[in-house]
Amino acid sequence: MVRLPRLSRRLGLRQVIFLLLLCAGAIPLAISNFVLIRQNRELLETEEKAYLTESAQSLSREVNDYLAGVERQLHQLGSGLLALPGGEGLESRLREPWVGSYLQRFGMSNPNLLALRVLDLAGAGPRFAPPDLDPELSRAFDVAFESARSEGAAQIRFAVLPPNNEPVAVFAVPVLADDGSLALVVEALSRLRLMEAVFEREARGRVGVFLIDRDGALLWSEGADGRTRSSLARSNLARDFARKPLHLTAEYRIDTERGPVAMLGQVAPVETGGWGVVVHKPVASAFEAARKMVLSAVLASLLLLLLAALLALVVSRWLGQPIRTLIQTTHSIANGDFGRRLEEERVVAELADLAADFNRMSGTIEEYVGKLRQAAQRNRDLFISSIRAFAAAIDAKDPYTRGHSERVAELSRSISRHLGQSDEFQQRLWIGALLHDVGKIGIEDRVLRKGGVLTSEEYEQMKRHPTVGAEILQPIVELREMLPAVRWHHENWNGRGYPDGLRGEDIPLMARIVAVADCYDAITTDRPYQQGYEPRYAAEVITKLAGSRFDAKIVTAFLRAFEVGDLEVEPSDGTLVAQLEAELPAAANT
Repeated sequence: MVRLPRLSRRLGLRQVIFLLLLCAGAIPLAISNFVLIRQNRELLETEEKAYLTESAQSLSREVNDYLAGVERQLHQLGSGLLALPGGEGLESRLREPWVGSYLQRFGMSNPNLLALRVLDLAGAGPRFAPPDLDPELSRAFDVAFESARSEGAAQIRFAVLPPNNEPVAVFAVPVLADDGSLALVVEALSRLRLMEAVFEREARGRVGVFLIDRDGALLWSEGADGRTRSSLARSNLARDFARKPLHLTAEYRIDTERGPVAMLGQVAPVETGGWGVVVHKPVASAFEAARKMVLSAVLASLLLLLLAALLALVVSRWLGQPIRTLIQTTHSIANGDFGRRLEEERVVAELADLAADFNRMSGTIEEYVGKLRQAAQRNRDLFISSIRAFAAAIDAKDPYTRGHSERVAELSRSISRHLGQSDEFQQRLWIGALLHDVGKIGIEDRVLRKGGVLTSEEYEQMKRHPTVGAEILQPIVELREMLPAVRWHHENWNGRGYPDGLRGEDIPLMARIVAVADCYDAITTDRPYQQGYEPRYAAEVITKLAGSRFDAKIVTAFLRAFEVGDLEVEPSDGTLVAQLEAELPAAANT
């Protein structure tokens, strides 16, 4: 047991692939079984059809031989009567005393004969028949006699004996004289017990045997109900036989008390009687052997496939666990956990080498990612510092608004947080608010530093700072998402703001938030033309402007932030602004 792990660790990739190919043998097995099942099923179905064909042909031969034998006996009887000595005329000869005893002995030697007649061309002659012979049978005798006399050929008519519908045949055999002329007709009514016995022999199990005539009409069946007999008479097998009396095989449906049943049938012609013997069997029963073979083969295939699947499962677990561990570790590293490592002792040599290389790669990536993070943090700090310096440079132009941009930025972030915005949005908003007055860099100092009320011309110049700021920031790709806070923070909810006169929801969300924060800081900060008011008073003023100048939703979020104290911004000490004034005195006085 101790040697097995050591041996398995020395296995190469080829050995593992060999095991997988061995498991893959289940696929050829399934394909080969499928082909064999199909071939064997076709073979069994062909054999079943051949069996039905042989049964029908065998029955037709036996029935034909029986009918031909009876016909031959009757012909010999008539020829014997003509050959025996007697009177000159046939009529007088038939009235000889010995004729009756001769016919009686003939009948006793043939127990299947129920009636016998020897008639001349005028229809006269000895007759032996039961006194209660059915009138329909008598008429069948007469019709057969007329047909045999007119056509000069033997006639066979199928009939049944009431009340038990016993199958019988009416024979009318013409006998010729020495000169070749028709001399007499021998008729007989014979039971078809031989044929019945043959049918009973074949009608075992679920095999059905029927007798049809040249028109496809059903003459007799063994134990079939009326619905089955009617369905068979309407089947395509009977119709095809009526069109062309040949050996035929067909599938058709018959109606039974349990519903329609698909049948496989074979018909074979009986030459002597002009009939057809039908042998049929339910398709499900006919192909039962094929179905059992298919079921056995499928079960055997499923068992083999199950064993193959179990083997594949064992192998996949044995081989797949290291791969799954590698995948999980890769996901962790992709999610930023660069400290994950793989165990380097593996069951397969190649996987052990892969784990060692992966760990070295992870360490290298962790080192480089750490350096990239430090560089990214430095770049971010530099970017934020640049933005702050940019905002401070703007505030430095107006000594009365020192720290205004940073206060508005913090106020805007607090309002957006109570509005339920994401951290990413809050960060973009903070930068946008920090730069909202960047356009003032393009406004003359005399306007910015004026201590009194601006003239109309000066006010129009002041109103240009949002568009100037947007134009300044437009080329900077990283700041384009913050442009709404710069360009539209002086738009009013009622559409009376500037520079574009936007109304309602058309004003971007960033601009709507910055507008409220800007107003709050303007009211609470000392200006040349006013003394700063208390925060409560500013909140009341902003509340009154909700729905006209400001978005009511933004005002609601502002009030929530105000009530919990989130708007208490630490006042800027002006260090960055003072530094910029000292380093860039010319810029402050331009």
